[in-house]
Amino acid sequence: MPRERLSLLAVIPGDVIDALLWRLALDVTAAHQPDNHGNCRNLQCAGQRGMCAAARTARRAMNLARPARPATTPPTTRRPHRRATVAASRPLPFRGWFTTSPAQPAADRLPQRSPQPSMSAPTAA
Repeated sequence: MPRERLSLLAVIPGDVIDALLWRLALDVTAAHQPDNHGNCRNLQCAGQRGMCAAARTARRAMNLARPARPATTPPTTRRPHRRATVAASRPLPFRGWFTTSPAQPAADRLPQRSPQPSMSAPTAA
């Protein structure tokens, strides 16, 4: 008898930004629950002590599926604001995905056309 996946029944929290990752991590977390001694009861993790690697990775994935929370930093003394000077530089041209040679203008890369013979009849001189 197939088991119902918990992620199909769960309501996704509003702050989740990657629903697929969150649902998959929820299913792995549900499959790797600890027993009475704190060890994983999943047969794939037999003999592992404490929280198994799959459960740790799933919990990390559930955290990554949500937006990063800004770290709280201790207040610091404020310094007077100064304008930063940035030297303007010209951006480098795109060199291509698989080449290390410098970029060539588009006109240089086009194949050269050979002069086409004229369709007029030869003239007698």
